Amino acid sequence: MSVGISNALPPISGGTTPPAKATRSAEDQAAAQLIADLKSGNLSGAQQDYVTLSSFGPGNSGPFTNSTMKGEFKALGQDLQNGNLKGADADATKLAAQQLTSDKAVASADYQSGNMAAYQQAMSNMKGDQWAIFGSDLVQPPAGGSALGASSGISVQA
Repeated sequence: MSVGISNALPPISGGTTPPAKATRSAEDQAAAQLIADLKSGNLSGAQQDYVTLSSFGPGNSGPFTNSTMKGEFKALGQDLQNGNLKGADADATKLAAQQLTSDKAVASADYQSGNMAAYQQAMSNMKGDQWAIFGSDLVQPPAGGSALGASSGISVQA
């Protein structure tokens, strides 16, 4: 799965660390560890990571406020509890895509409204989520290209 970030938003600075806010950084680190343990097949590690990530929400509900993402996070926990690594990995993939889509929408809305402080915070959050999910920061697109490195136009040749 790949998630592209539209180049309609202004560029952000690079780096290789999660965002500076302590809680947000801890959430991103816990999510990154959960994803790494899922990918390596470490069930007990993933279960512990889930518990850690759960602690960031009220009543151990996790860090998500969106009801769809809360439900997906709960399904992830149920799959882990049942020992279903494949299902848990699928849940985590869906959750990651939903989180990045949400981050992009918030950043775009903040930018469009002219609230640059909120926009910068939203971009910091998106950088942290990108780091947690993919192990890297957002990549600034090359001049005239997209975030995925390709031109924004489509060219098909036979």
